[in-house]
Amino acid sequence: MRAWLGVVLVAGGATIAACSGAANGPTAPSAAAGGEVTAATDGSTLKTPAPRIVSPTGGAAVAATPTLVAEPTVGRFSTLVVRTARFQLSESAAFTTITDEGTATGTANGLITYTVQRAQGAGRRIYWRTRAELDGAVSPWSATAEFVVSGSATPTPTPSPGGGNRTPNPPAGQRLPLPDVRGLIAQWTSERPDLFPSQQCPLGVKYVNNPWQDYIMDRLRQLDTRWGYNAKPTRTPADNGGRPVVAAGDEVLYNYGSNPDQGNTNEVYAVDILEQHCGTPRLTWRVFTGEEPVRWTGAGRF
Repeated sequence: MRAWLGVVLVAGGATIAACSGAANGPTAPSAAAGGEVTAATDGSTLKTPAPRIVSPTGGAAVAATPTLVAEPTVGRFSTLVVRTARFQLSESAAFTTITDEGTATGTANGLITYTVQRAQGAGRRIYWRTRAELDGAVSPWSATAEFVVSGSATPTPTPSPGGGNRTPNPPAGQRLPLPDVRGLIAQWTSERPDLFPSQQCPLGVKYVNNPWQDYIMDRLRQLDTRWGYNAKPTRTPADNGGRPVVAAGDEVLYNYGSNPDQGNTNEVYAVDILEQHCGTPRLTWRVFTGEEPVRWTGAGRF
């Protein structure tokens, strides 16, 4: 009897160990990766399915800052419920440009709800998706849902012209004057309440161009294609929430000389057109030419 009981205890201990071992946890590391989590082919590192989208779906008409709802997800190899999810919105079904992003955590017995922080454009069709996140690991993205923002559609900013008006080069050794366009920027901003202030920092980082700035830049370049963005050559992803640095979202440059535009660092005026870029934004006009390194860029748009 004593020997038989010993076998049961040993077997029971093995069962417990098997149930509680790291290999069966929701974020199990790969034995071949030295403790690092191995990503699946879809990029996920959390052993759960994607959260299931609840609403809004099917092109439903919603407000500019709707509440998105999803169900928590359960681990494939445990009963652990993951109640934190990331939500992404875009006007593109491929999510090439993100118009809002954030995380939310559900209650113990409830759904996960996320209220959109950046107002989406009236009349726009918006796509959204979600994924579970736990301790730095992520599930696959969910299926994509879509909704339409209530209200009349506002005009889409005209793409920046590849050519057009351009002030001729100045005489050798001279520079063009800086056009004072602060009044125009204020006028254009007032004409697009759907873009300002909600779309001047939609990703919450400073060194990425944004929809409001793109609209202002497009209007400036209809006047003179010497206008461009500042590539912020001294900044790195570490200064930008981990995202690649594209351009300062609150600055513009003007090529005053004879150098080509793209990459120009020496013959440009630098102007800050926004204060508290990712806080409580206010229009401004601060010329800071020569105060820091700058580089003219089209930000991949022109």
